[in-house]
Amino acid sequence: MALVASIGNLNYDIYIKTPELPGLDQSVDAVDIYTGGGGSAANFAVAITRMRHRARFIGSVGDDVLGDMILRELAGEGVDVSFVKRIKGVRSGVVVVLVQPDGVKRMIAYRGANMGLSPDDINEESLGGVDHVHIASGRVELILKAKEVAKRLGKTVSVDGGTALARKGLEIASKALSGVDVVLMNQVEAKMLASSADHRAAVDVIAKSINAKEVVITLGDRGAMAVSDGEFIYVDAFKLQPVDTTGAGDTFAAAYIAARLAGLSLYERLLFANAAASIKVTRPGARSSPKFEEVAEFLKSLGYRIAD
Repeated sequence: MALVASIGNLNYDIYIKTPELPGLDQSVDAVDIYTGGGGSAANFAVAITRMRHRARFIGSVGDDVLGDMILRELAGEGVDVSFVKRIKGVRSGVVVVLVQPDGVKRMIAYRGANMGLSPDDINEESLGGVDHVHIASGRVELILKAKEVAKRLGKTVSVDGGTALARKGLEIASKALSGVDVVLMNQVEAKMLASSADHRAAVDVIAKSINAKEVVITLGDRGAMAVSDGEFIYVDAFKLQPVDTTGAGDTFAAAYIAARLAGLSLYERLLFANAAASIKVTRPGARSSPKFEEVAEFLKSLGYRIAD
């Protein structure tokens, strides 16, 4: 059982399920509303605990009621929150998620206290005893500092920079991601980063430009692909009825890293991560990731064998 540190955002998510989006000066009715903890790095931390690993979250929240609530929820999932920073006078991060009937979501994010996390908070103390470091943030200064400390301590590193990093362009992203063990992104981010309309061409550009051991691209309901040491692997998705795709990428990332820590092959990592993400989208909320046993049983039911 490894200890995995996750660095990035912790939010309070408000989900509004609606059959249509309002136009200018219009209103539409919601068919459901629910709330829960969110933030890509925090979602990853919860998901990795369900993959039989220990998790430590490094981030910042406001010194407010919402901060108390989302910290308590995260700790209740078994995540070490002892290195979470409290920011006085600033509201905790809040994200409004608009979920449509097909499970596709749109998000409006207020970062708030999340921006209080600084490179100084990432050090040998906060990363002490950690086996793997995952950065789910597009803030280059955090990626560079986490990478520096992790490599000094001899730990492996993964980065999911999201749209924020993709928007910075390939030159900046390449410098931030150089030497990283695993780079994860979705197809929209890959196309944006590579300035390409085709995800396969984008993967080629990114793999050649970024000095990373593995580049992994998720393709939504079409599965995922990865490039490692010149080897290209594509694995199709499992076709399950989506309810809410929020947090699917974080579930995929956690399952992929767990499979990597277990020594599974590139193909097996993608297969396992696809299965975990496919199960997650059938459930509402960003923190509804499956347990390791659920993923293993799902794959077994389809004739696949994944070592415990």
